[in-house]
Amino acid sequence: MRQPKFISGPPGTGKTSKFITSKYLELLNNFSHEKIIVLSHTNVAADEIRDAILKLPKVKEKGLTKKSLKYKICTIHSYCKNKLPKKEVLSYKDHINLSVISSLFKRQSVSESQFNADKHKFYRYLEDAYGRGKTLTEHWRDCDKQSYKPYDVNTIIEMKEIYDRYKKENQVCDYADMIQEFTDKAVNPNIDALIVDEAQDSNIPQRKALDKMATNVKEYYFVGDADQTIFEFAGSDADYYHKLSKEAEELEQGHRCGKTINELCKTIIKPIWDHYGYQRIWKPAEGIIGNHYYLPTLRTASSNLEKLLDKIHNTNETFLFTYRGYPSDLEMRKFFKQHGIEFAHVGNSAHVSKKEIRCHKYWPDFIKGKQMSLKQIKDFWDYMGSKVIMHGKGDPKCFDGWINKNYTIDELIDKKYLKADSVQYDDFASTRTQTDQDRILYIRMILKKGFDTEGDVRVKYANIHTVKGLTFDNVVVDLTRTRVEEYFTQLRLKYVAYSRGRVDCWTIASRGPYTLGVK
Repeated sequence: MRQPKFISGPPGTGKTSKFITSKYLELLNNFSHEKIIVLSHTNVAADEIRDAILKLPKVKEKGLTKKSLKYKICTIHSYCKNKLPKKEVLSYKDHINLSVISSLFKRQSVSESQFNADKHKFYRYLEDAYGRGKTLTEHWRDCDKQSYKPYDVNTIIEMKEIYDRYKKENQVCDYADMIQEFTDKAVNPNIDALIVDEAQDSNIPQRKALDKMATNVKEYYFVGDADQTIFEFAGSDADYYHKLSKEAEELEQGHRCGKTINELCKTIIKPIWDHYGYQRIWKPAEGIIGNHYYLPTLRTASSNLEKLLDKIHNTNETFLFTYRGYPSDLEMRKFFKQHGIEFAHVGNSAHVSKKEIRCHKYWPDFIKGKQMSLKQIKDFWDYMGSKVIMHGKGDPKCFDGWINKNYTIDELIDKKYLKADSVQYDDFASTRTQTDQDRILYIRMILKKGFDTEGDVRVKYANIHTVKGLTFDNVVVDLTRTRVEEYFTQLRLKYVAYSRGRVDCWTIASRGPYTLGVK
């Protein structure tokens, strides 16, 4: 088996955007795209790599499409699953079924969103043990037992038996199954070249699966940064990647972080560099300086908070608010709503869609006689209630036979689509049968502050573990902590968080005894 060549570089040095895309073009000269595999750990990262490669002229000339590269540039889990007999992935519905079979699964109540985001603690225990290459009993000896309450290891073992039986009977699988079954059962794939992005996030079972993929490869690359190993709780091994780093091809020129953020990040990570006995070269992006501001909280008035709000409301720059855990995410959402800031969670749609906000913005002009496009009128229909829409006309599909042009509200009333008294509802919120008052107040606040009807959402928030690979003009880092972690883990988390930013960064002070990065 060929050993991987490690391509290493600090944040923003072009590991993904430059090395992977240029290497893919080079490989395409020698191998079929069918035998070039590029893997990452998240769908967001895989999609970004695929989109960047599809923009390359040579790739376009070959007629490659998103469909043809679906399982050639994807997550490790997707690749493994595609090589196995078809099974559905365990869902929230399956969890409910398991709760009916055994009351043990009800012991911790969990919503559908929590199931997908935070995981029921039983499933999290399985993932944590598996990622470390340990049995359920072995993991229990070493783990923080409090984090898995209300369960103990004997209960978890009992639940695992029920769980395995359910998966077999219903032909469903979890993410660990995808990796393990590929390693144990799949035929060795015929791959010429394999590139693994964010390789430092790979745990022990994933590395075994990658070893199997690489059985016959001619070129094999790990791309990553040992200093960004922040998934040790899931089995990634910083020591392993630091050893690889000693023989790595190093990228040095930064293209993201300006001077201020670059120097801050190097100060944060220096104890780790000292520990492993090396000094990395990481040059800041050219032409960017930036500033570092401090905030006591997002609730406390200060000149720095005013600077932040001014920048959000009066520039077109992008902002990332990132944090370690609850309740920081709640505080951020409150802050956005209070100040009329349009926002979205990383990887998700906006808190309130642009389409819905446009309805509130354009409705007052519509009832005054201004013509609106058929598309906008259909958008109105998605949110209005029976107070104004004529009976039987509530589905936007009722417009399918209409000519695609602009219409006035009088035309809709004449055609018996809207009630005659619709014009009295000068506020779009009042056209609904039921309204969420908090939501309406938030929309009004956004419109008051000014609203970009077409652009992307510029303000996003997410846990530090989900923001790797992303770039924003500004980053706001909440150092509030809710759990105790190893010193080096704290440093790596801070390093990842600040290095998402290009220009300015804001630090929110910790409210608790455990400040990230303090030994």
